[in-house]
Amino acid sequence: MRFTLCLTAALILTTLFGERVIAQDGETVTVITHKPPPPTAMQQVDNAFKHAVEVMEAVLFYRLATTERQYIVYERGEQYVRKHQTGANSAPFRRLGAGSDDELTPADVELLAAKNRLVPGDVIDGEQRLYRLGQLSEADSTLVDYVTVKIPHEDPAIPYGSKYVQDDSTGGWRRVTAKRGLLSDSDVLSEEQIKSLGEGGWLQTSATPTEKSKPYIHTEKDPKSGIPVVVAWLSCGAVFFTLYMGFFNIWGFRHAIDVVRGKYDNPDDEGEVSHFQALASALSATIGLGNIAGVTIAMTLGGPGAFFWMLLCGLFGMTSKFVECTLGQKYRHVKPDGTILGGPMRYLSAGLKEMNLGLFGSFLSIVFAVMCILASFGGGNMFQANQSGGAVVQMFQGADIQRLSNLNTQIATAAENDDTALMQSLQTERRELSDRLTRSENIIKPMFGIVLACLVAVVIIGGIKRIGAAAGKVVPTMCLMYVAACLWIIGTHIAEVPALVSMIFADCFSGQAMGGGLLGVLVVGVQRAAFSNEAGVGSAAIAHSAAKTDEPIREGCVALLGPFIDTIVVCSMTALVILITGAWDNNEWVVDQGLAGAALTSKAFESEISWFPYILSIAIVLFAYSTIISWSYYGEKAWESLFGPRSTPLYKLLAVIAVFVGTIVNLGSVLDFSDMMILGMAFPNIAGVIFLAPQVKRDLAAYWTRYKAGEFRTFK
Repeated sequence: MRFTLCLTAALILTTLFGERVIAQDGETVTVITHKPPPPTAMQQVDNAFKHAVEVMEAVLFYRLATTERQYIVYERGEQYVRKHQTGANSAPFRRLGAGSDDELTPADVELLAAKNRLVPGDVIDGEQRLYRLGQLSEADSTLVDYVTVKIPHEDPAIPYGSKYVQDDSTGGWRRVTAKRGLLSDSDVLSEEQIKSLGEGGWLQTSATPTEKSKPYIHTEKDPKSGIPVVVAWLSCGAVFFTLYMGFFNIWGFRHAIDVVRGKYDNPDDEGEVSHFQALASALSATIGLGNIAGVTIAMTLGGPGAFFWMLLCGLFGMTSKFVECTLGQKYRHVKPDGTILGGPMRYLSAGLKEMNLGLFGSFLSIVFAVMCILASFGGGNMFQANQSGGAVVQMFQGADIQRLSNLNTQIATAAENDDTALMQSLQTERRELSDRLTRSENIIKPMFGIVLACLVAVVIIGGIKRIGAAAGKVVPTMCLMYVAACLWIIGTHIAEVPALVSMIFADCFSGQAMGGGLLGVLVVGVQRAAFSNEAGVGSAAIAHSAAKTDEPIREGCVALLGPFIDTIVVCSMTALVILITGAWDNNEWVVDQGLAGAALTSKAFESEISWFPYILSIAIVLFAYSTIISWSYYGEKAWESLFGPRSTPLYKLLAVIAVFVGTIVNLGSVLDFSDMMILGMAFPNIAGVIFLAPQVKRDLAAYWTRYKAGEFRTFK
């Protein structure tokens, strides 16, 4: 108990004074907090964006109707210290405690670290150390090195760092497992056991304990409870539009297919691209890492039933796309040179002005445009370049990366066998290999960045016509490549598919799937891929406004196919592969190797098609390339709406530079901020579209009457 109380005081001191006091058996070690070196210019930018991200995250991801839960953490350690010396120091560490003669040699410390028995050390002088630097006490300022050794409980079922959550229904405490953060059904502690652990000083104390007599009880918001504001906004918008339009996403689907295959394409209509090219341009911005990683993340967190909720989001999102893209066509501006300016920037201002809400519409339009520009530089450009650069590096370094993984396993084995000499030899080999990989990466990424920037420049300088032409080739190619591999795996396991589909629907309404599905799809999926299909965000309306047609409803029909292809078709392929390979529930991959997202998807494909990771790397590059060129167009049009057409060359130059920068630099919070901008675009967009929805409904009724009367001329 004395140890835990002192540790609580230590945490408070750390917060207030930048120091932490560790006490054991009457002796203390005060950790000296070193001032970090002055931040670089890039770090200053990242820190500024970090604060902005925190504010936006607090708003966008504020959870409605959350619940709290209580938990405890098993954590006990012993401190060993030695007098600090600069340079090499072979002196042993002595355990803190009155009259203690226990010692650890530096070799013992390395061995314990390899066994994961040490609490990680601090970074000192830019070098990662196994130990921390401190002083014995405020009275004794002697500098010491110290390490904290994790003390295992006599019960092996209670490992160091275990987190137990109280089960209100039974009163017991269930351990949070490493796999998917689920609560264990077998590892359960009673209230009496928890009390005994607390009194014995085995539990981490809380800075704000729930009860004075139980300082080890923590309180937190249940991470699987509630729904983020932005998720509720997008979801409610999609449901509203679907109900208001009478489920047009269902009964208008066949007509949408006829339109996109060119049945009504009149070459004399105003516009810059065909219906198909407009759809391909919009899809090129949405089909990407969300399809490869988003599904896997959702199912890893929420089980097979989570995918049901993703399908449902795609189904309702079809109507959101229909409404916003119809408005994009209805209020587009055709300039004298034949180029188009359309999208939310236009229909929010022009449409609401017709309703005598001009000031409100202008405000929404400006907010949307600013967010769109920032999103186009970050999540639509630099993030894509960074991820594709990483995929290329992984493709070239595959053998060495596998060798590095094998070395980690061998080091752990040598440590368990107490073979210090072999362990140190393997660690030296690992450092050399890691350095070689770093040097190689520093060569590959800049070269790839230059090539990718040039390829992007060639396309975006030509405008939407060249973007549409490129997307019309790249999107079908990458989709066919990815879907073909999925179908091959599904075909070889066709007998298992009915049972897997049944598993999805059987699991979708369980508490685990509902919580995990909403968390995985509507939270993690939203943050990284804006629902994968961007329905409700308004970005696709910019591309669809450039289509050659004089019928806005017709282009809205084309747009509703986007979420269907993106989420219901492509994501379904990924989901079946993840279920067939068992990747979502594979302890070795998810827990031991720590694989997640795209890396876990790649591993799943590799288990069935050994060479597919190379194809997947190429697919990721194509996905990223198509996303960059489409989002560059979105950003350009938003830029034009704010600064005029003469300034767009500057935007294009900045977009090309951003490609190269994104490839070689890890911008951290800048990219998180950009993702927030993508999500934030939904607020002004849906707010305006709700006011304009009655116009779309009237136009749809008039259009469908003419369609049923056979008034539309066909060309194919």
